[in-house]
Amino acid sequence: MAGVVVARGGAETITAPHTCRTSAHGTAPAGGPAAKGGAAPAGVAPAADFDGDGHPDLAMGSLGDVENGSGGGSIEVAYGSGDGTGLARCQYLTQNDAGIPGKGRDEAFFGTDVTARDFDEDGYTDLAATVFDWKPSVIVMWGSADGLKSAVRVPGTDGSHVPWMPDPILEEQLVAGDFNGDGHADLVFGLGSGKGLLKGPFKRDGTPAATAPVPAPRRPAKDVGTANYRELVAGDLDGDGADDLVAFHHDWLPDAAWSEEHWPVSYLRGGPDGFTQPDDVGLPDAATGAAGDVDGDGIADLLLSPRGDDVSRSSVTVVYGSASGPGKGRRTTTLDRDTPGVPGEEPQDEDAVLSSFDTGDVDGDGYADVVAGSPRSEVYAKSGPEEVLFLRGGPDGLTGEGARAFREGDLGGDPDARRGFGAAVRLVDTDGDHRSDLVVAAPGTDRTDSSAWLLPGTADGPATGGVTRLHGYAFGSTEGLDLYMGGGGIAR
Repeated sequence: MAGVVVARGGAETITAPHTCRTSAHGTAPAGGPAAKGGAAPAGVAPAADFDGDGHPDLAMGSLGDVENGSGGGSIEVAYGSGDGTGLARCQYLTQNDAGIPGKGRDEAFFGTDVTARDFDEDGYTDLAATVFDWKPSVIVMWGSADGLKSAVRVPGTDGSHVPWMPDPILEEQLVAGDFNGDGHADLVFGLGSGKGLLKGPFKRDGTPAATAPVPAPRRPAKDVGTANYRELVAGDLDGDGADDLVAFHHDWLPDAAWSEEHWPVSYLRGGPDGFTQPDDVGLPDAATGAAGDVDGDGIADLLLSPRGDDVSRSSVTVVYGSASGPGKGRRTTTLDRDTPGVPGEEPQDEDAVLSSFDTGDVDGDGYADVVAGSPRSEVYAKSGPEEVLFLRGGPDGLTGEGARAFREGDLGGDPDARRGFGAAVRLVDTDGDHRSDLVVAAPGTDRTDSSAWLLPGTADGPATGGVTRLHGYAFGSTEGLDLYMGGGGIAR
């Protein structure tokens, strides 16, 4: 069994935000006219605005320590100011806060997944987060004019039930979207559960409007015995107005070669009558992904970090969406370092794989662009460049034209820090110019501190001038703790 916590209207309030310290690097790009306003490309996640002031906010999940718990987990929230990519206030959230249910303890991993939507439809974005305090749960913090302010546990939820998946107690996943197309934000928490879909809107006591089943993905192949549950991605990949669900798994095998491991990807189509599993959709093996309309046809495309066979270590595959969905027989493109325009050389080791993705319109041309992080974040990863790859969308879809790569040293940081630069990435318009800015998180290690960078979006892509850097110590209560800010992702 698992519960969900929704923060709002409880007896205790969450500790209020405070002024946070940031630093800047380089000169901001010359101010030009804002890009022509319009709707964001299909599939791009909406910006969070927890205090309703019109300036987007950021929330980063952290898998590190809290005052009374190793691996207790925390969430760092940075409120936008509207002044360029500046950040006005910071908020440090743990289960030691009186306004958040539970109590910080060892390996609770509060903030393992974070996702933001207006779940109660009061005009303020809310924040949902997973936690593993004795059982998998979700905590949703409700927004208000003062920011995230209170919390309550949502009753009656359930964990995943997939026959070919090992015990998922520390691998449960959470994602938000509108999965039945009714205009309300929903949550999915529990593959194969009879009540894994939590339908919005949510009441103030955390109760969803209703629950519905989420089918267990079919066993992808006879030679896949069991596979670990890794991630969920939501996006309307067939343009019917309801978000679809993509689930990622991995059947790690000791001493197996790169080409011998399986990374099965499952597709569940959303709709007013619930999820279905089309027989004609077959997606390539991949470790993670995101959704966004990179070719401007009005239907979100699926971006993947492919695995298996002889695939490049740092490639990006686009499975283009269509009215009949993605998959077999649909248009597919793969870009790697040998693609004209894509910078850098093909890495020769598996630790250089792309492990974080997001989409947004960075150059303001109406097409979704893609960012992908290669943080070399595994414990025993080989030395090498930690970087974020930027790829531009356009009328022909994703190509190498205008592609760029960013490393910490490009942004005034330590080029040799090995802090996991790119472990989480997010594209969101923080300054209101209708161009998405790039947020890059580097969780750090027990030897290096956490940081996050905000790069202004321009007509030429992310800029390395006028960069705002947010340090882990900006949140005050983290001194002496291994924070790992962004290790749980950036809410989208």
